[in-house]
Amino acid sequence: MYWTGMSSTTLVVDITLFLVAVVVVRKLYSRRLNNSLGLPYPPGPTPSIIPFVGNIYDMPIQEEWFKFTEWGKQYGPLVMLEVMGQKMCIINTIRAATDLLDARSAIYSDRPQMRMVRELMGWEFNVGFQSYGAKYKKSRKLFHHGFNPRASDAYQPIQTREIILLLEKFLRCPEKFEELLRETSGSIIMMIAFGYQTVKNDEFVRIAEEAQLAMVSAARPGAYLVDFIPFLKYVPEWFPGAHFQRVAREGRELAEDLQNKPYAWARKQFDEGKAKPSFFRSIMEAKGLCSDDPVEEEQLIKKASALMYASECFHDAKILCISRVLLPAGADTILASVLNFFLGMLHAPDVQKKAQEELSRVVGNDRFPTFADRASLPYIECIVKETLRWEQVTPLGVPHRLMKDDVYEGYFIPKGTTMIPNQYAMSHDASMYPDPMTFRPERFMDAPAVKDGGPCDPNTIAFGWGRRICPGRFLAENSLWLHVATTLACFNISPIIGSDGRPVIPPRDYTSGLASRPKPFSCHVLPRNPGVVELIRDSVASVESQ
Repeated sequence: MYWTGMSSTTLVVDITLFLVAVVVVRKLYSRRLNNSLGLPYPPGPTPSIIPFVGNIYDMPIQEEWFKFTEWGKQYGPLVMLEVMGQKMCIINTIRAATDLLDARSAIYSDRPQMRMVRELMGWEFNVGFQSYGAKYKKSRKLFHHGFNPRASDAYQPIQTREIILLLEKFLRCPEKFEELLRETSGSIIMMIAFGYQTVKNDEFVRIAEEAQLAMVSAARPGAYLVDFIPFLKYVPEWFPGAHFQRVAREGRELAEDLQNKPYAWARKQFDEGKAKPSFFRSIMEAKGLCSDDPVEEEQLIKKASALMYASECFHDAKILCISRVLLPAGADTILASVLNFFLGMLHAPDVQKKAQEELSRVVGNDRFPTFADRASLPYIECIVKETLRWEQVTPLGVPHRLMKDDVYEGYFIPKGTTMIPNQYAMSHDASMYPDPMTFRPERFMDAPAVKDGGPCDPNTIAFGWGRRICPGRFLAENSLWLHVATTLACFNISPIIGSDGRPVIPPRDYTSGLASRPKPFSCHVLPRNPGVVELIRDSVASVESQ
């Protein structure tokens, strides 16, 4: 025989090397051709030959969207990765996202599994986490009823009242502008959700905060092996190494409180005829909206209301990183957009001046701008669009999951692939938005249609895609518009002056995570003139007397 006289050690080494070579060749080959059609996967960094590792060492720890954008320039609109056995496809262009997530939404509307959070911690009530199917469609129907354009307009008096109260708080404590914005965003959401006015040390707020912290910790990619090894969910809590089961039990108890306690309060108000106009009241009054079974409908209403209520508490950076998955129109998602607007005004003072000239010309100086003025304030509208484009609240959108094999532009995308829309890359595409790092609302002023070379409306990017588009987008956009218009009508946003006598412009420094917002920064928020102070105080006295 060929190996006669060879030592057993040498033989073992040779066989081992041969097997390793087979694994390597198979891995590299399957990377390119692993389907019956013989088509390649989309290009991307070469994964490790070590089983289950894939591209895990290529993945950035923070601000992933910057690295993904670099890969997009290197590899193209689609970039394929593999992490712990799971294929991920980064979508880097508006065209590819529209072609796949919109035009083919029938097969691109599922969500990744998230076993720890959904199954073990009881967060399956979250419509943002639900798999695409009958249950999701019923939940979605409730949100559409509560947040379609006409329904969203019905909440405008709540938004207007709370923002007028915010203006007076700016007069008293302008240095606390971020804290005041956060409180106002939360108050708006709670009033809209249940008609509930929060108080200091509020129990419902505490429940939501604790539940969110537990959920967010568990939702971090790679936090728990059970997300990758499903059978671990059957391991009992007492078993060595099963600490995750205790975490899941405690998180499940909080999730139950989140659903049951505020619902009980709101249901009592409704049954006694005391319920104020709110999302909860509107869906309670629409009997049979999502189910003919009263028991099932009550459960769906309870879960939808809990999700809306939970969004009030996104004021912690850790919580914010998952807020877009829960409810994109939630309190801290709106807060992040408003903070982006404040930062934009510090970087583009000429924009602020031009906007104030439009407000003075159209609205005058003896009242606040209202939603009735919106069509007459095109430059304010452009500022809202540029705020949504300049910095994405969710730079990587929310992951979708492909429900069946697909082919796009000659590339094979297998069933189960997690699709990640790189919304940062899309909104900073220089071919679509020249000089993308500059805050320049004029790019949208009298702009031609996209088909004629004009810029894409940032709403197309900011609020998600296809059948997973944000159900609260109209509410969120209304809140942002009113914040922008009333703030600029009443205040000047200006940088603080440093010890050297020069203005200190805060850097564009953002938190990392699924969602992102500016890190804390300082600025002056001062009334434009003495007349504004009197107008604000008179208006506050009026709304408080109602």
